[in-house]
Amino acid sequence: MPLLTSFQAAVGGVCVILTYGIVVEKHYVSKSTVFYNILSLLLLLASIELPMTVLAGMIIYLIVGFAVMKVHVKPLFPIFGAKTYGSLALVLILQGESYIPYLGGRELHETFIILVIFWIAVALLVNLLGYAYKKHF
Repeated sequence: MPLLTSFQAAVGGVCVILTYGIVVEKHYVSKSTVFYNILSLLLLLASIELPMTVLAGMIIYLIVGFAVMKVHVKPLFPIFGAKTYGSLALVLILQGESYIPYLGGRELHETFIILVIFWIAVALLVNLLGYAYKKHF
């Protein structure tokens, strides 16, 4: 008998990613972190249901992330770091379980915009926690 449901395990995994981002990525985001986050997003996208517009946006995010990693555009690494990717993964998982309000009965582009707004809000909160951790620890 498992101790966690698949949803709880997914949220726990995202919490691990976010904790890594807050504690380890205080000063910089490494190329290997970007690589692992891209792979993790591939697995996440294969395991949850998403509206087609959101899936297309995530594929574009993956392609840009791979290009940034391959060309080694270091100033853009934080866009694909653990805090930013973890925030995205959390929003996608919550969306898959219908925990995000305001999505019912929306058009695809509206759903996409709402998810991006939630992603930005979560990323800001996580980065604020990261800033507080960096400043005090």
